[in-house]
Amino acid sequence: MTTVYVGNLPSDAREDTLRRIFGRFGHVSSVRLVKPQVTRHSRSYGLIEMSEPQAAVKAAQDLNGQYFRGLFLRVRQVESSTH
Repeated sequence: MTTVYVGNLPSDAREDTLRRIFGRFGHVSSVRLVKPQVTRHSRSYGLIEMSEPQAAVKAAQDLNGQYFRGLFLRVRQVESSTH
């Protein structure tokens, strides 16, 4: 599993929408949205678990900086840490 961070989401972003967008690159195992308290300038972020590392890399490369509902996405692969 590889985790992809997607930030600068509008506060009303939905998990099913992110699953569909990231699903174009490969199998999405899970989507978790983190939504701050709603304010005028609040932004949400999400963590997308993808089955194939190559799909996660491609999604991060292609979606980073893309315009989504009035905002430019920040997308990057999350470094895994092993202890």
